[in-house]
Amino acid sequence: MIDRITDLSNQILKLYEELNQIQKTFPSCNGCKECCNTPSCNIEATILEFIPLAVHFSQMNLLDKWLDKLERTTEEDICVLFDPANPKGGCTYHIFRPLICRLFSASLVIRKNIIQPLSCKYLRSSLINQITNLPNAQDYFSKLLSIDFFLASYRYPINTALKKALEYVGLYYTTGRFTRRSA
Repeated sequence: MIDRITDLSNQILKLYEELNQIQKTFPSCNGCKECCNTPSCNIEATILEFIPLAVHFSQMNLLDKWLDKLERTTEEDICVLFDPANPKGGCTYHIFRPLICRLFSASLVIRKNIIQPLSCKYLRSSLINQITNLPNAQDYFSKLLSIDFFLASYRYPINTALKKALEYVGLYYTTGRFTRRSA
């Protein structure tokens, strides 16, 4: 039987893949990495968004390494996953990036009854012509809430959200507290 953490991770990865399929038809990031090179307090994520990465780190025995790194960061530091030298983009774990990073590249938001692209200044002009086809960011945040309300209901600075996800997964795997007991 699939345990709770694996099930959560699979549901989130499925949501991310759904979004990837929609977004692959839109212009993509130009690689400037400007949005990533900002204090972590300016980028908010939920614990749930980082469950797949936390599971990956657990499987690779990297939880302690990343928790130690996160202990040494402040909310004014950039995202610990950001590597400006990475030629494939700024994120060292791009396939596990949180929902906010995925949505910022090509989605829409509705503010004061006005539909606007949720994107950087470089992509905004190319997305405005396709606005009706963009995924609604709020719909995806609602889908997160439907997966696990508790883990998706509060947004933290990105480094804090990652740390809390690592602690949650670490606690789960070290205590077995949330696993189903066999009869």
